[in-house]
Amino acid sequence: MNKLWGNNFIVQPKQNIIDFTSGNDVKIAVPADYHLLPYDIWVNKVHCLMLGKQNIITKENMIVILTGLQEIEQLIQDKHYLLDPQKEDVHTNIESWLIEHYGMDKVGMLHTARSRNDQSNTDTRLFLRDQVLLFVKQIIDLNETLLSLAGKYKATVIPGFTHYQHAMVTTFGHILLSFTAMLNRDLKRFTHWYTLHNLNPLGNSAGYGTSFPIDQFYTALLFAFDEPENNSLDTITNRWEAEADLAFAIFNFMNHLSLISQTLIVFSTPEFGMIKLNDLYSTGSSIMPQKKNPDSLEVIKGKTAFIAGLMTGLLQQGTANFIGYNRDSQWTKYAIIQIVDECKTAPGIMKGLLATMKLDKKTMEKWCHVGFIGTTILLEQLIANYHLPFRKAKSIVEKAIAYSPNSQQVTCAALKKALVENNINVSITAKKINEFQQPKLMIKLITSFGSPGKEAMKISLKLLKKQLLNYNKWLTDKKNKKDKALQLLHSFIAKNTIINNFVQKE
Repeated sequence: MNKLWGNNFIVQPKQNIIDFTSGNDVKIAVPADYHLLPYDIWVNKVHCLMLGKQNIITKENMIVILTGLQEIEQLIQDKHYLLDPQKEDVHTNIESWLIEHYGMDKVGMLHTARSRNDQSNTDTRLFLRDQVLLFVKQIIDLNETLLSLAGKYKATVIPGFTHYQHAMVTTFGHILLSFTAMLNRDLKRFTHWYTLHNLNPLGNSAGYGTSFPIDQFYTALLFAFDEPENNSLDTITNRWEAEADLAFAIFNFMNHLSLISQTLIVFSTPEFGMIKLNDLYSTGSSIMPQKKNPDSLEVIKGKTAFIAGLMTGLLQQGTANFIGYNRDSQWTKYAIIQIVDECKTAPGIMKGLLATMKLDKKTMEKWCHVGFIGTTILLEQLIANYHLPFRKAKSIVEKAIAYSPNSQQVTCAALKKALVENNINVSITAKKINEFQQPKLMIKLITSFGSPGKEAMKISLKLLKKQLLNYNKWLTDKKNKKDKALQLLHSFIAKNTIINNFVQKE
């Protein structure tokens, strides 16, 4: 027995949903430097090639080091390489392994012209960049689903809310497009991270450069960084900043997912009954047999609150720093890795949940006939058609609402009474008063840009699709640049490395 519920479910949640909702209840967190392991191999390869190119180390030593790094890389792929907790970090683990297998005289040159400061900074920068690409891809996928659903439900009327109370009629497609617009703004934040931080820290050493003739433009090329950092001290001192900027982008995105989650939770309650969540994204109760809880959505909200604390910690790391590296900045690594781990699957969960939910259109429309939801459009039409001052017309409609105590919309008698009390003679019929408060007619009357009106929705869909297409192009471009850099790295290694069998280990 793996769970204490579910026999009332039509379909059972998959393991990824169980993992998402159960958090770290029984799972052990992966140590931080395992996340950086493949990046440290990448950084060591590039640094080694640069040292050989610049004749800082001999070609023979370069070949030995590259051969050893490729051997470690294969062990990692085969899941046979474990970090030794007796050695303080990933950098020490890799260098000590190389020395053990190939000797100090050859491998001992690898750390020439660098510090663990710029090495770790580069590892982390490459890791962060990959997370940016991951989030951008997943948000694009999520937004494509939202756009598709928005087009499908562009004319499906539903109440709009303020203060959790009926406000004005809108469409479900309009609400979904509001989510799309939020997430497109999140995409802008993630892509802006690239503009700020896709720079090469390797070569900054301990923050004050090196006397060796290193080539930071060469290493930038092999990392697909735009260029080297402009100042060697800046990036070492502000080791928290790239992490905090990514954390802020993730937090804002998760805040938007929380808003979407709360909206769907409310709409799916029996009291509203406007949508039904698929069993795939629900969980049950250990005691109540009937329960199907929207845990996937609740967990998104919980994760958002949780990472807010981690983000605050990251921001505090930059408070009152003294120039140069200080060991407290190492804790930024733990915070950002945890933030990423908590949130990286959330976009896919939301995408699947949205794609599988069912709408009750009749119930949605039913709720558009209660709570005097049509009175704002009625007010606007009184002003537009009968040229009443706004303040006077609003006062009249408010009184008409008070005079309609047993109705869900303003009655003809109530409006006529309020008009007479204000000495206003308006020849409006009962039919018109009723029509102005009908959901579908109200949507037809709304024409403002960005609104749920028919033409406005067409324009919004077109514009948001265009924005998303541009982000897709951006993502393709960045992935291609990274792939080309790795291809170039592999070709340089192939040209400079002899077959392992010809390399004699000590």
